[in-house]
Amino acid sequence: MDINGNMVCVIPARGKSKGIVNKNIREVNKKPLIYYSIREALKSNIFERIIVSTDSEKIAKIARDCGAEVPFIRPSSLATDESLVQDTLCHTLKYLEKNDKKYNYVCLVQATSPLILHSDIIEAWNLLHKKNGDMVISVSPIQYNSYLIGTLEEDLSMKNFITAYGTRRQDFEEKYILNGSIYMGKWDIFYYKKDYYNCCTYAYIMPYGRHIDIDSFIDLEIASFLLEKRECGK
Repeated sequence: MDINGNMVCVIPARGKSKGIVNKNIREVNKKPLIYYSIREALKSNIFERIIVSTDSEKIAKIARDCGAEVPFIRPSSLATDESLVQDTLCHTLKYLEKNDKKYNYVCLVQATSPLILHSDIIEAWNLLHKKNGDMVISVSPIQYNSYLIGTLEEDLSMKNFITAYGTRRQDFEEKYILNGSIYMGKWDIFYYKKDYYNCCTYAYIMPYGRHIDIDSFIDLEIASFLLEKRECGK
C-alpha cells in the first residue's frame, strides 16, 4: 500500500500496571494481550517498523516473539502510574530520530485494545490521507445516551437526575466515545503537540463491538469471549 511516506507504529506497554498485574501480557484467549495489537499492526502491512515501548524485559521478550521490535528498554521514570502516553511516545520518537530516522507518520496502537482489526488501521490511514489531515483518532458510538446519566443528591434523591425526561431514545443526538485504539498522524504533531484535538483532527469510527480498553478482569473475560468467537468464525 502506498502511504505517501513512511510510517512507524508504536505500541506502549509498561510492566507496572496497578489494576491488573502484568496486564499487557495477561492471557486472553490463550495469547498474551499484546499479541493482538502486534498481529493486526503486522497484518496491515503499512508500517516500516512496529516498535513496542516497555520498561519490562519480560514484555520485551514476548513482544519480540510476537514479531515487534524492542530497540530499547523504557526508563522507569516513564513507566509510573502518573506517566503520560504522550511523554512515552515523544521518548520513542526522540530515540528514533537519533538512532534511525524521522518518519513522516506515526501510529500509536494500544496494547489494551485486543479487538482492533488490521482493517481499522488501514481505514484510519485512508481517512487521514483522504482528509489530508494532521491526525485521525478512533472513536466508537455510545450505546447508552449521556442524557440518561446524572448525579445523585447526598440523600440519593433523583430530583434533578435526568434533564431530558420524556424524550424518546431515537430523538437523542448520537454521541461517540474515545476508544483509545488508534492515534495516527504526522510525526511533528506527536513530537511537538500535547493537545491532539486542537489541530486538523478527524474521527475514525469503529463499531461498538470492537470497542474495549482492558482495564479490569471483566474486560479480560469479555475480550477472551469475543476473540474466541471471532477465531471460531474464521
